[in-house]
Amino acid sequence: MRGHALRLWALEVMGLLVLASQIHAFGAQNDSVSGPAALAAEEKESCTRNLKVIYDAIQAYQFDHKDLPNWLSDLVPDYLTDPNVLICPVCRRTGKTESPPLADPKLACSYVFDFCPVPVGPPLTGQARHTRREWKRRQMGLVGSAVPMVRCRHHNPVLNLAFNGTIYESPRDWELMFTNRIRAVELSANAIFGTVEAGEASIAPLTNSAKEFVRGEVPPLHHWVDLTSFYNSDLAEPWQGKPGDNLASFPTGQRIFGGVEFDARGVVQLKGGQSSGGKFPAEVRGIVLRRRCQHLYFLHAARLSGPVEEGEQIGSYFVHLPNTQAPLEIPIYYGRTVLDWHDDQKEIPPSKDLKVAWTGENSAGKRTGRGIRLFVTTWNLAPGVEIESLDFVSTKRNAAPFLLGISFD
Repeated sequence: MRGHALRLWALEVMGLLVLASQIHAFGAQNDSVSGPAALAAEEKESCTRNLKVIYDAIQAYQFDHKDLPNWLSDLVPDYLTDPNVLICPVCRRTGKTESPPLADPKLACSYVFDFCPVPVGPPLTGQARHTRREWKRRQMGLVGSAVPMVRCRHHNPVLNLAFNGTIYESPRDWELMFTNRIRAVELSANAIFGTVEAGEASIAPLTNSAKEFVRGEVPPLHHWVDLTSFYNSDLAEPWQGKPGDNLASFPTGQRIFGGVEFDARGVVQLKGGQSSGGKFPAEVRGIVLRRRCQHLYFLHAARLSGPVEEGEQIGSYFVHLPNTQAPLEIPIYYGRTVLDWHDDQKEIPPSKDLKVAWTGENSAGKRTGRGIRLFVTTWNLAPGVEIESLDFVSTKRNAAPFLLGISFD
């Protein structure tokens, strides 16, 4: 009996040892799965904090210098007292940083500053080479302020700090995130400048099967102001009195024009000079916003009723801030901000700052061989400015401004 009991005891001990070995093996296996994942999440969270600090430093630099820095090292030490913020925790662990030509020339840095002055592509005949900063600004004209300003390519997916401060994940080619708005290849340096930058010409449209790589949310580009109660003409109405001279061909609803999202469904026409008649008001006040924003965007044009000088102020947008008596004035200049909405080859040469957002035609223009167009104007504000309301005011010149949409971010 005693020998039988000893054998039972030995078997029980062996069973416990086997069970302990299995538990240890399972724990090690589980650690091998959860350990790297937990580390990656922790490093991503820490890198995200770095990007937020870098964004604040860039905004402060831009406020003082009225321009972006050339490199992130330009922020040190006046705007970024701790240069360690420029090192991603992944790089701190692995020892890797960015390599030339996008590496910061002054300090060790994990991040790509996409608005740096590095040239892109070969120069066009008789022209200087374009820079990444020019390229990125052109991209913003197509997809708005979601264009990455700072990128950390040491994570998979890549972490992006957008120009508007949003942080989001993307594949290495971030352009693939926006193929519901534009073909990715149209954002390449080759498409924008007619040059080829290594690695960019290969960008292809994203197919449905590739969407599994998109793990972050696409940041919203812009928000629009509801102008429904201010419209004084329908788009299909010939509000200037000439049959067929209207904006019926303009695509209504939530659309992108000049890289900015608008929701335009009518016309807010203001009064011009005496020859323009008294049908329309000289001003529209109390367009309520009550939001914090950094940029304002206006989709607008002018109605020409007589001669006007290039650079003549034909109206203004007055921005009212809480607890501030004097509003901020955004002037509207003929030839610099807008032109007549009818395309006329004999008009004054447009300013380089003038940006056409949409072109089309109507039946009246077909008879005279003239198209129609609208313009978009961007106004930069200090970061996080709270706007109470806007006024749209005419100076009653021969070019009377009209407005279709306002957006902000």
